[in-house]
Amino acid sequence: MLLIEAHETDSEGGIAITASQTASIHLHAQHPAILALSQADPKLGRLIELIGDITLTPSFRPYESLVLSIISQQLSAKAALTIKNRVKALIPEISPEHVLASDEEAIRQCGVSYPKIRYIRDLSAKVLSGDVALDQLEALDSAELLKQLTAVKGIGVWTAEMFLIFTLGRPDVLSIGDAGLQRAARWLHALPERTDRNYLAVAAEAAGWAPYRSYASLYLWRAIDTGLVDTGLPVEACAPPVREA
Repeated sequence: MLLIEAHETDSEGGIAITASQTASIHLHAQHPAILALSQADPKLGRLIELIGDITLTPSFRPYESLVLSIISQQLSAKAALTIKNRVKALIPEISPEHVLASDEEAIRQCGVSYPKIRYIRDLSAKVLSGDVALDQLEALDSAELLKQLTAVKGIGVWTAEMFLIFTLGRPDVLSIGDAGLQRAARWLHALPERTDRNYLAVAAEAAGWAPYRSYASLYLWRAIDTGLVDTGLPVEACAPPVREA
C-alpha cells in the first residue's frame, strides 16, 4: 500500500481545518471512487489493479503547507528538507503572525532566497487580511480557492493544484500543467500525438474521470514512479510493479 502525506511537520502552528478534511483517504478496490473510475475507464481500472491501494493523508496545517511548498520550489528534495528544517527550528510555530514577526535576515540565513521570503510574507499578509481565506476552506470551491491562491506572489497554478490535492485532499482536481500526468495519460490510452499536447484533458473527459480526477492522477503518477509508463507496453500487458519493501 502506498502512503502519501502532504508534509511532515513538527510544529503546532497553522490555521486549523475540520476533521473531515484531515482524515486519511484510503483508496482500495471497493472504495466508491475506485469502483466508479474502474467502471468508467477499464484501462484506468487495470492500472489501479496493478498499483494497488493508495492512502492519501492530507495536512491539517494548510498555511504551513503553503509556506513549505514555496520554500521547496526549484530545489532538490534533500536541499528543500534541510532548509525547511532550519526554518522550523527558527519559527517553531509557523503561522502568519510569527512569520511576519520573524527577522528577514534570519530566514535568509536558513537558506530561503529573498524572493521566496517576499512570497511567504505576501502569503502571510493575504491570509491575515482574509484575501486567502484559509479559515473558510470548506466554504470555498476549488475554482475560488485557486483564484485566491494564485493571487499570492510565488504561487502558480500548479502549486495551488498540488495544495488542493495533497494538503486538502480535494477529489476532483486535474492539473493540466503537470507534464508527468500528460505523459502518463497519453501512455494509458495510447493517444496519438496532439499539437496542443493536452492528452490529460482528452483522456479525463473521454473516460469520465470526474468527479474523481485527483484520484485518477494519483495512479498516473504511480505509473510513472513504478516504471510502467516507460515499458511502452499497453497497460493490459503490464505485470504488477515490484512492491517496495
